[in-house]
Order: sequence, then structure tokens, then C-alpha cells
Amino acid sequence: MLTQEQIEQLEAFDAQGARVLSVYLDLDPASQIRRSYRIAFEDLVKALRARLEGQEQADLSREVERVQTWLDSQDPRGKGLAVFSCTPRGLWHASFFAVRVMNHLAFEPTPDVAPLLRLVDEYERYAVAVVDKERARLFTVFLGEIEEMEEFKDFVIGKHRQGGVSDARYQRHHETHVYWHLKRVAQRLAELHRRRRFDRLILAGPEEATTELRRVLPRALAHRVAAVIPAEVFASEREILDKTLEVERRIERESEERLVRQLVDLAGPGGRAILGVRPTLAALWADLVQTLVVAHSVRGDGSECPNCLRLEPGRVESCPTCGAAMRHLHDIYHRAMERAVDQAGSVEVVYGEAERHLVDVGGGLGALLRYASPVPQAAVR
Repeated sequence: MLTQEQIEQLEAFDAQGARVLSVYLDLDPASQIRRSYRIAFEDLVKALRARLEGQEQADLSREVERVQTWLDSQDPRGKGLAVFSCTPRGLWHASFFAVRVMNHLAFEPTPDVAPLLRLVDEYERYAVAVVDKERARLFTVFLGEIEEMEEFKDFVIGKHRQGGVSDARYQRHHETHVYWHLKRVAQRLAELHRRRRFDRLILAGPEEATTELRRVLPRALAHRVAAVIPAEVFASEREILDKTLEVERRIERESEERLVRQLVDLAGPGGRAILGVRPTLAALWADLVQTLVVAHSVRGDGSECPNCLRLEPGRVESCPTCGAAMRHLHDIYHRAMERAVDQAGSVEVVYGEAERHLVDVGGGLGALLRYASPVPQAAVR
């Protein structure tokens, strides 16, 4: 995973007149059935090469060959990949991600880090506090990986008295030490939040410890508690990550279901949403899309006009608008996502129940619009 410092270094990179090839590839196994990342890369290169001439094409070929050679030597890891290459200036950086990225290619005087910045902006950072009455382990999880971890132990006297100390007094001493320990955990979480701001907080451990910790959290952190779950304080990092991702997926699915319901509620004549493949592609062509919503499982070929950029589902020989020969696309849905991002819109891929609902009502494609539109609302399934 790229760190913020590495992203800033890429932003500041000076190619001194050369060009940088920036490659983003979707490696999600679920997307490789009909369209592998290698085919996606070749299609992106072909489209880019058609826009270049002379020496620029030769320079592109050099960088493409370098990336292809590297890809041949790699077993894909995770769900996404970013590569930056500039042979004349000695730049090479490749990072795998535990989350999906959108297929994208750029050959510019500077590294194209815009997709990375969008990734950082779109994903939420989770903090996890795994506690018992004397130990604590604090994690941050971002982009599907553990970023940071710290652990500590405080002295807490046992629950059973020793010598002549009364049971009640000894129990109060024990409870006071537990309180001090959990208060320290809350303070360390506040420090962590100042250093590496997180969006949601998960409390994990025995119920007695997590209940007391939640009670002593500062209000700003208490509002961020997304889940309280049982866990052993000695659980492995893999177990902690899996539990965190399970909570994250649940929250994401709930958000996606709300989004699809919003699409359905707002769609209609003069509405601020649209449903259906052809109407949504028409809205993209008109630059009306604020948020494109795509069902994860949908695939389908399509056509794109290289002249006016109109998108159509299926194979269309000539553009219905300008008459130019249409270019065939292996995956019209993926191209729609790229187009939405190019237009400064956002993309939401939905799964599970939200995915099934969107397929039923709109063939797997819909959008929230920047403003009400007269685009026809008939769904094309």
C-alpha cells in the first residue's frame, strides 16, 4: 500500500521533459472471468497509442514493454495495482492494493496520482481498540490493510485480596486500576486520532472491558464507535483485520442498499436520478452524472464513438449522433465508470442485496444526477 509520503513524492516527481506512464489495473478475481487485467491493459494502451504521434508513440512503447515484462514476472496480489514508469529519469514504482481500483492509463509529463487521491478520499479509516482489564492493542486499518499497531500493558492489582485488606476495599482498588487503564486507552485513542484521523472506531474484547471503555471515551470518539465485538486481546493481526473488514463490509452493504433505494425514489420524469443502461449512458454523454451506481456482477460489451464520445450498449457500427464509426468495447460498464470519473463524478459499485435490486430495476446501472434531466427513464436490461 502506498503511504501518503510516497504519494507526495510521486506528485513532486520532475520528469524533466520526459513522460511518465501511469497504470491502474483492477485485479479483483471476480472481474477476471471475461476481462482479465492483461486484456484491460492492452485495450488501454491501444486507445492511448491512437492519440499519440511519432516520438511519443515510441516513448510509450518503451514504457509499455517495461510494464509488460514486469507483469509477466508477477503473480497478481490483492485487488488492485498501480505502476509508475519513466525509464529516462529512473522512475519505477509498483504497488498492489487490497481494494479495487479502476482501470486507467496516462502518459503525461508527471505521474497521474489523481486516482490514488480519489482512493484515499473515498475509503474510510478504521481504528480498532482490542482491550481487556490490563492490556490494550490499538490498530488503524485503511484500504483493506493494517497501517499501524501499538500495544501496552498497565499494572492492575488482582481481584483477590492479599493479607488483611478487606474484600470490599481490595475490590475498589482493583476497579480503580482498571478504570485508570481504560482511561489511558481512551487517551491513546485520542492521540491516535490527532495523528492519523480515523472515521470509525471498533471496540473489541470482553464485554465488561469494552463497556467501560466506551463510557470513558471522549465524545468525539464515542460518536465514531461503529461496532463493539468480542475478541481475545491476544488475537492475531489477521483475526483483527478479518473482524474489521467484516464490520466494514456490513456498513458498506447497508449504505449501498440506502443508495439504491434513493435511486428508485428519485428516478422518474424530471427526477434527480436515472435507471437503466441506455438512459444512464445517455446521461453520461450529456455530462449529467454526479454518482454512477453499478452492480458488481454486470458485464456486457458496448460501443463508443471516438468523435462525439457517445456510448451505446452492444455492437453499434455507426454513431447515431454523428455517423462516425463506433469503437467496440469489451466492457461498457467499466468504460462508463471511467467516463464518470473523467467528468469529476463518483462511482459506487454495489454488492449483495443492493446489487440484486439494481439489476432488477435498472439492468445493473443507474445514476444520481447533478440536476433534473429530461433523459428518458426507460430501463434497458
